[in-house]
Amino acid sequence: MSVLDNATRVLRVLAQHGGQVSVTEVVAQLGLPKSSSSRLLKQMLESGLLERDPATLRYRPALLLLEVAHQSRASTPLIRRMEQALESLVADTGHTGYISVLDDNRRDVVVVRAFPGSHLLRVVTQPGYRLPAYASSTGRALLARLDDAAARQAHPAAADPRAAVLPHAPRTLAALRAQLEQVRARGWAWALDESVTGVGSVSATVGDAQSGETLAFCLSFPASLNRPGFVDVLAHRLVGYAAAIGRAAGDSFWRTTAPASAVHD
Repeated sequence: MSVLDNATRVLRVLAQHGGQVSVTEVVAQLGLPKSSSSRLLKQMLESGLLERDPATLRYRPALLLLEVAHQSRASTPLIRRMEQALESLVADTGHTGYISVLDDNRRDVVVVRAFPGSHLLRVVTQPGYRLPAYASSTGRALLARLDDAAARQAHPAAADPRAAVLPHAPRTLAALRAQLEQVRARGWAWALDESVTGVGSVSATVGDAQSGETLAFCLSFPASLNRPGFVDVLAHRLVGYAAAIGRAAGDSFWRTTAPASAVHD
């Protein structure tokens, strides 16, 4: 069997294991010797198809594959509607916009589209960039669509109380769950100085009833711009678009949830 055939099989194993695999799992699934599996994974790593998590040493899709997946995803009706909304919001506000998706591992959120703003002070991340779901507004907006088990999977302290937690993110699983309840009630999430220092963001999500796809879109801004009422104004505008897109997509959440006007806390 050719290297290409085996590389394709590795990608299928990745899809079956939530987007991350170990050498041991590849050996078991492909039936190859450990030395051959290690060599194959190393070749895919060097070719830019895979990257390795420095903490777990597990392999996952690299930016190249995520960009290809992004191009495929970009053809869906839901993402086209979100693109149109963000183009308007970015033009009107000057803030950078993103469309993101929750990774299969439910621990990371992955950027699939970026819309650079016009403000001089801005940080733009590219498609394929990952953020911890528990410590980002897009991640919490997406986690709020799921059950408590997803929150437990996303928060590092749930598995190990001694695990490092980003200083401005929810410190405990209970704190994360409380924030997710707020997101469910008002329809949007926000973050300030969490996974990206000096940056704030406001996010909402929309699900497509037909495809089952759920995406988050957000506006990000320099944390120095935050003033009383600033986040609420952005949230009101973002949620207005989310509600309209959601109703068009048959999203049951937006059929029963009115755009929130409550201020954040």
